[in-house]
Amino acid sequence: MPFLLMLFLTLACLPENWPEPVRWIGSPVRSVLLTWLCVLVEVGLAFAVSRRVQLQLHDTPVPRDQILRTYSRGRLVHLIGLFASYALALYYFGYGWAVQSLWTWHGRLLPGAELLLLAPFCVALLLSWTCFYDAERALGGEDHEAHEVELAAGSPRKFWSRAAYVSFHFRQNLALVFLPILLLLTEKELRRQFPALNQQWQVQASLVGIGIALVVFMTMPWILRLVLGLQSLPEGPLRDRLMATARRLRFRCSDILLWNTHGGIANAMVVGIFPFLRYVLLSDRLLEDLTPDEVEAVFGHEVGHVKHHHMLYYLVFLLASIGVLGSLVLPYQNELDEVLNLRERHDLAVLPVVGALGAYIFLVFGFLSRRCERQADIYGCRAVSCQHSGCAGHLDGLPLPDGGSCLCPTGIQTFIQALEKVALLNGISRDKPGFLQSWQHSTIARRVNFLQTLLIDPKAERRFQRRVFLVKCAFLVVLAVASVSLWLIPPHS
Repeated sequence: MPFLLMLFLTLACLPENWPEPVRWIGSPVRSVLLTWLCVLVEVGLAFAVSRRVQLQLHDTPVPRDQILRTYSRGRLVHLIGLFASYALALYYFGYGWAVQSLWTWHGRLLPGAELLLLAPFCVALLLSWTCFYDAERALGGEDHEAHEVELAAGSPRKFWSRAAYVSFHFRQNLALVFLPILLLLTEKELRRQFPALNQQWQVQASLVGIGIALVVFMTMPWILRLVLGLQSLPEGPLRDRLMATARRLRFRCSDILLWNTHGGIANAMVVGIFPFLRYVLLSDRLLEDLTPDEVEAVFGHEVGHVKHHHMLYYLVFLLASIGVLGSLVLPYQNELDEVLNLRERHDLAVLPVVGALGAYIFLVFGFLSRRCERQADIYGCRAVSCQHSGCAGHLDGLPLPDGGSCLCPTGIQTFIQALEKVALLNGISRDKPGFLQSWQHSTIARRVNFLQTLLIDPKAERRFQRRVFLVKCAFLVVLAVASVSLWLIPPHS
């Protein structure tokens, strides 16, 4: 979701001069009214999706997994509708033109025009989250009867408030997405306000922009800690255990952080390429509902991403891919504009490039990411495995081998149990969670099935690792050859 938002919002912020809308629109005010009518329609759709889930949970004997699949499809339809209605407002109703027409002073565009441009999309998203709260609360089990049962049992779980839910999703999905967007908007605003300076110092400004982007990337763990309000995992047996696991796996990080989601999400992640600025994040729901063994296995999964150098590989792969795709597509931009009849629509001229990049990332990067996730899954199993390949359970106090060098049935089963619990706690369908929730990680069912094959054939892990290594090398070789070829024989030469 964050990647999709960043790609789409960047596309919306790139045009400099928006064309006039279709003739029947007539005025900027009518364009603005139609745009906000689209916002109301999308919020109404979110309300309908949420209401349907609540009715299914309370009034019909529908299996929970089926309800989850229905809810996932509804969210996907809503998301597609949100993007489509916003694109309709920008390119057909002329909302971009309306902002540039109304937000002016003495013929000059006032600062902050792009923020107004993004306002309908952001407001629609925030109000939609407000509606989805009721569905998430119902799926979380806090209807009246379930809450009474929990109170009687003496262990009630209070679902977070609507404001906390919306605030969390805003920080989770928009705050980090808006950071690169704000950099882009700042650069546009400086060029707009100081056109002469832009012409004189264009190269220097580009270098400064690249430097700022690198600084933001390097300090992203700090930014993430600030945005999400992360705190160090409190001192106690679990922290001591995870720190001992880090030492046993020869893994270095700055800290292990508690990710407070008000019990809404069971998840973990690792951020930061450099050991001196690297954090492992564990959500509160994950720590509450998983056993210490399962938490250690999830922690090992995040360590596996670092041990296999996935983040560094992703960075190199994406930068090389963007460079190659740009070198291939941009020289033919004029021909594409001619074929697609975009010569008079400069606002749409960037669509082929962004569309090609988006499709490439979803297909190719998604393919790589799913295999890297399985590598991390295996390492999560190794993190809680002993030296006995046929063990039937670990004795309390049994020391595990250093470096995650072994793989045993107990370690595999522990990580499988953690995966199954994470799917259940997050309300994710085990088999059909939807493309947007599985394009990077695959489904829980497929990941579990893969790990179960290792119980039957331990040698399958070595064959898998060899295949993934060859695939990752092949992609880098292809990108390197393409880069050299384009440098030696540029297009249109």
